[in-house]
Amino acid sequence: MASQEPIVTQPRSRRKEIEQFVRDLDPLQVQEWTEQDVVEKYLRPTNMEHLAKMFIENRINGAVLLSLEESHLKDMGFHIVGDRITFLDYLKQLKKHKRDLDRGRALWNATTPVCSPAYHRNLGEYCFQVCCNCCVATTEWRVTGQGIRWRKNRAPINCCGDVETQFIDYRFLKDLEIRKTPKCLCCCVGKELLIYADDKDSVSPRQALAAHAPGEAPEPVSILHPEVPRAESLIRNAWADAKLVAD
Repeated sequence: MASQEPIVTQPRSRRKEIEQFVRDLDPLQVQEWTEQDVVEKYLRPTNMEHLAKMFIENRINGAVLLSLEESHLKDMGFHIVGDRITFLDYLKQLKKHKRDLDRGRALWNATTPVCSPAYHRNLGEYCFQVCCNCCVATTEWRVTGQGIRWRKNRAPINCCGDVETQFIDYRFLKDLEIRKTPKCLCCCVGKELLIYADDKDSVSPRQALAAHAPGEAPEPVSILHPEVPRAESLIRNAWADAKLVAD
């Protein structure tokens, strides 16, 4: 009579402990796991160690583990339905954790204004930055898989004033446009990225009071930076990925 794999039943408290263990895993480290690491660091802590031989024979390392689907488990001979459902529940949480980290990871960072005549509205602003850099307020830009965030800092010499943080979720993004403007009698060209969105989240009280009137189209967000072509490409790709997730 053919031997069968043991059926694992887990008390509710133990299941919660395992779920917390899975949520605490670092997906970046999991991707680097060897086949033996998967057994020692994943199957054993999740009470699935009896599947070790199956996983070793099918060469399931960390990167493959994160790519497993139910059809793969069936192909491997993972026949016990209860175990399979439990395993997939844990794996689903690990994959979600990885997606969240991927979406929050910075794809592009930049600080404006750039100290170049091509990236100022006029020559006076550029000269002001050159002569008194500590008097210039800066904006820090961060593009992630979730959206576009920027923080307007006050000038280092200024101890007063608000620090404004704003965010555009890809769900509200409408369009992107790159403009190239000749500067300094056409000796250089400035690159500007215009970001059109339905709305943006602001955590600054002053910005909230200055919000556009109902029915009025909001002004596009402008980034003056030499790397905006790269930023525009990254934003479009992340925007497309966000649409696929939403669908």
